[in-house]
Amino acid sequence: MDAFEAIKATFFQECDELLADLEAKLMLLEQGQTDLETINAVFRAVHSVKGGAGAFGLEALVRFAHVFETLMDELRAGRKPCDAITIKTLLRASDVLADHIQAAQGLIPPVDEARSAALVAEMQVLTHGGEAPVEVEEDEDDFGFTPMAFDMALDEPASLPIADLGADAPSVGWRIVFKPMGRMYVNANETSLLLRELGRLGPVTVVVDDSETPTLDALSIEDGCLTWTVDLAAAVDEAAVREVFDFVESDCDLTITPLGAGGATDIGAFDDEPAAVLPASDDLDIAALLAKASGAAEPAAEVVPSAALEPEPAPAPIIATPVVEPVAAPVAATPAPASAPVAPAPVTIRVDLDRVDRLINVVGELVIQQAMLSQRVLESGLARSSGIALGLEDLELLTREIQDSVMAIRAQPVKSVFQRMPRLVREVADMVSKQVRLVTAGEDTEVDKTVVERLAEPITHMLRNAIDHGLETPEERVAAGKPAEGTVRLAALHRSGRIVIEISDDGRGINRERVKKIAVDKGLIAADAPLTDEQIDNLIFAPGFSTAAVVSDISGRGVGMDVVKRSIQALGGRISISSVPGKGSTFTLSLPLTLAVLDGMVVTAAEQTLIAPLPAIVESLTPQAVDLHFVGGVDPVIRFRDRFLPLIDVALIMGFREQPMNPTEGVAVVVETEGGQQAALLFDAIQGQRQVVIKSLETNYQQVEGVAAATILGDGRVALILDVDVLVTDMRRKSVRPDFKLAS
Repeated sequence: MDAFEAIKATFFQECDELLADLEAKLMLLEQGQTDLETINAVFRAVHSVKGGAGAFGLEALVRFAHVFETLMDELRAGRKPCDAITIKTLLRASDVLADHIQAAQGLIPPVDEARSAALVAEMQVLTHGGEAPVEVEEDEDDFGFTPMAFDMALDEPASLPIADLGADAPSVGWRIVFKPMGRMYVNANETSLLLRELGRLGPVTVVVDDSETPTLDALSIEDGCLTWTVDLAAAVDEAAVREVFDFVESDCDLTITPLGAGGATDIGAFDDEPAAVLPASDDLDIAALLAKASGAAEPAAEVVPSAALEPEPAPAPIIATPVVEPVAAPVAATPAPASAPVAPAPVTIRVDLDRVDRLINVVGELVIQQAMLSQRVLESGLARSSGIALGLEDLELLTREIQDSVMAIRAQPVKSVFQRMPRLVREVADMVSKQVRLVTAGEDTEVDKTVVERLAEPITHMLRNAIDHGLETPEERVAAGKPAEGTVRLAALHRSGRIVIEISDDGRGINRERVKKIAVDKGLIAADAPLTDEQIDNLIFAPGFSTAAVVSDISGRGVGMDVVKRSIQALGGRISISSVPGKGSTFTLSLPLTLAVLDGMVVTAAEQTLIAPLPAIVESLTPQAVDLHFVGGVDPVIRFRDRFLPLIDVALIMGFREQPMNPTEGVAVVVETEGGQQAALLFDAIQGQRQVVIKSLETNYQQVEGVAAATILGDGRVALILDVDVLVTDMRRKSVRPDFKLAS
């Protein structure tokens, strides 16, 4: 990939981030958070897309983004209300903007021109009011040039207030001197917008130096001809001034100095050109100033440098007071005082994910090699106080620190998934004519990037299911004594070394009788099958199962919840259901924080070495005969803190031996499942605690019941990592009458 294509690829990556932020902020607008900061964030996102698209010549994207940006500029200026109709239009515009970006990448065909033009017309009506402006084709003149159309009125230069060049300059504020380069205009940026933004910060005095402007026949867009000097008489910090030039700082020569500083150039240095005092509002007559700077008022074909003109007497200065225009929407955020310190932005770099994956693989191999060295030293019989043993302990600590740091690189908050969901909930609710409020929690919970990327599809399915099947219609809710608006909650949290995603609703709950009847009709279960509530609830995960009466765009095709279960299981996770009829349902997804490493307890069962995940272990103990009992003479239980727990012989239920072992000859490890259920796993012995590298058993061999994954031990052998939840809930029913007697 050449340098240009690499930069273009980076631009499209940034577009993905900008689109995600754009949609999140638009959803805040729809929820009523129409403060100026949120509107500005939308404007900045669209403006960034437009600027980058201009650099790569993506004309269709630039044209659409320009209209979008213009409407947002009207909103942030307070000239247009941020009402429901406007927000709906902006949401559809964000979809079309995303389509234009994907089309520019070649991922989809070009956007339908009729669809794009219709939305452009809607935005122009909202921007200008009344009918959308009609573009009239101008005939070319004799020289082959098409007359240019300006959307700003060109007033006479004399209408601008003139400052007295002999008057003292204000002592509080900043002097900004910037000279745009040609590429700034190529990137679809405009000087007028920059001056307007500065005008919002306070009163500004502007002088333009056009002495480098060539004659018309030598004029080139790639040459920067004008130098602008702006005095900003406002007590704002430098960061606020630099923020105005965020998008163009690399495309212009820029210096910012405090007013009154010894090194500052006197604004009277350009005494051949009167200075215009611009008010702190959006009504800046930038076009007139540009016209005056370029000599547009002169009929001569050649632009005469201003240095050749005799200065005219100037009237007394007119310094405009900042104008605070009314904003249509209430401003929720209070601006920080000018003296407040500005926290430095974190410095980040963009790294190809393949490089991070290679680094993680190498760290995994480092963990294995460190374990092998420790094993060799242990087998050699060296004392723990020897220099080699102590050095290996330091190496182990260093390896753990490297591994934690590398894992942190891949860690990513689930916010990137959660922020897509409000739009989904809104659209599904509209389709089924229901009132739905989405509540999110734990958006900053971090998890491995691979897990985050594969969470979007199952969460999408489950939210659609909650809205379509779980929530009642507004009329049904009111009749049941509930508010007409239903609530769906999406939450993330860390629990026992795993990430847990909960999707809950306050709807009707699962109708178990109906679910069982449908399962019988489809031949999934026998009509007389005795099922618990939990088993009936889990029938909705059966392939082809659906409770929808009719097929719609949302549901009814029998595809969805089974896909969710397979997706979660592929990530080494599990899903559970809790439902109360008439109150609602909660779906809980439990997933590993990372797919790379695991802290585990190394145990043996019938000469097989296994790994029990450390986060699931509560306690280990040696069974005593007095604490052991057999239910029905078959199923063993053990007394643990004044209650009895099932005692599961792991070697027996996994087929490592045919007869159960005497519990008093082994070690019991008390574990707890994600659902809070406890049991005791019986092993022959415990070897110790170790950090292991996770290897997918399903990818390299096949799925094995009761086994979550595999790893490589320090001696090179393969050890199986146990799936505690499956062992406790699904496999513990395998029982054999013991052939031993416990001591009395």
